[in-house]
Amino acid sequence: MRAVSENAQIKIIDMEADEKTIDDVIKETVSFQPNIVGITLHATAAHNVSTRIVKAVKEQVKDVITIAGGHHATFVPYQIIREGFDVVVMGEGDETMMELTKAIENHEDFRQIKGIVYRNKDEEIVRTPPRPLIEDLDKLPMPALDLVEREKYPIKIFGDNQYATCIETSRGCPYACDFCSVTPTWGNKWRNKSNKRIIKELRLAKKLGYDWVFFVDDIFIVWPNRKQREELFKLMIDEDFNIRFITQMRADVTARNPELIKLAAEAGLRISFLGAESGSQEILKKMHKGLSVSDTVKAVKVLHDNGVLVLVGLILGAPYESLKDMIGTIKFAWKLGDYGADAVQFSIYTPLPGTRIFDKALREKSLFTLNWDRFDIITPVMKTKVNPLIIQILSAYGTYFFYIRKYLKSKFRIIKLKYNGEKLELLRRAERFLWKRMPHYLKDAFIGLPKALIETYKLYRAGMKLSEELINELLQTSNMIVYQDIGDKNRYFKIKTD
Repeated sequence: MRAVSENAQIKIIDMEADEKTIDDVIKETVSFQPNIVGITLHATAAHNVSTRIVKAVKEQVKDVITIAGGHHATFVPYQIIREGFDVVVMGEGDETMMELTKAIENHEDFRQIKGIVYRNKDEEIVRTPPRPLIEDLDKLPMPALDLVEREKYPIKIFGDNQYATCIETSRGCPYACDFCSVTPTWGNKWRNKSNKRIIKELRLAKKLGYDWVFFVDDIFIVWPNRKQREELFKLMIDEDFNIRFITQMRADVTARNPELIKLAAEAGLRISFLGAESGSQEILKKMHKGLSVSDTVKAVKVLHDNGVLVLVGLILGAPYESLKDMIGTIKFAWKLGDYGADAVQFSIYTPLPGTRIFDKALREKSLFTLNWDRFDIITPVMKTKVNPLIIQILSAYGTYFFYIRKYLKSKFRIIKLKYNGEKLELLRRAERFLWKRMPHYLKDAFIGLPKALIETYKLYRAGMKLSEELINELLQTSNMIVYQDIGDKNRYFKIKTD
């Protein structure tokens, strides 16, 4: 906890890191007696948990103002407010939150604050005009890393006394994948901090004792930005940070810049996530991924050859995907494992609010549930060419068989991979950690999955009927212009609540 002004203090509760239940969070929040409670809903599956917390807090804390932000809140703001929140911050919340805090402190009306949806005194939901994107990310305050306890963020998979923090160096995405919520949330324009600012944040992380940094950028290297990243890696090497870092990168950029990846590894790159999505070129084209299958293969090789642990993300269950396509993607994962991929994540194609596929699913009435708990990218929520139960089984067991196959091939010396740097040691530590958790994985495979399949079956058979009114509202909010100026700043949009 830290004072942010003479009359204000701020407290952060990280439900997962703090290992708290919903009731724990409610109790701790109420004991703090806050004037403002803000909850970030980057994940759609956080909807029900967040609204439950807010309702309980509002019942016990007088005059508290509750604010929701993040991807999900941005694209279903009216429902969020109807279910307990007072204000929704659209998109980037840095400047908006500062203005909101000042308005609340001075008992001012929210009408002049751009980029919010809120309930006014007449019980109307009001949407104010959107604000422009933050062009200069360097002007943002330094991250308040001191507000969290380092010991709560260990990377246990790699051993004891390893701690990680998150640093953001850029925002936005210039690509247009049909399933992705990043571009509608953060904008199509890629913006980045200067190397000087990034180094300053790395120094802070090092000072606080962090061994690992996760650069949370959705794409750490974009094509026009290669030179800037090259200079950053050289600065990190010169400064001798001795910090390992994790990134998310495009396979095509990775494949075409092997020297840059080599430099990144020298600077501390140890883990990289690649969004490969599919083993079918046709499916990649329909996803608007702008990626070739061969790029992914080459990217895995480049990363592995430089001693980087490779995590590959794949998606099953697109509405235009056949069973044959999905089996092909699972086999493609095996191929990537042979070339050096160390881990795989099979997600289920999920229409998230704000995406084109969410709008299409609403219009075609292909969703069989709107229980936001199920929008976790591992649980089917819509009808496709393939039965959702089959998709759910393939997603789960595709993951299990990837690791079983990779483990057996390595033990029997069938895979002959050369390991550079400390990658082999990190993998050995991870293997020991995973063996300790094997009872949990077996329980999930043989008990958890069947229960989940039964629930999917019930929902799928029952179907779901949405009112035209709700469909129209969701289409309207999912297509909201988050940043572009829509004209007269004195124009407001209102919807009457029940």
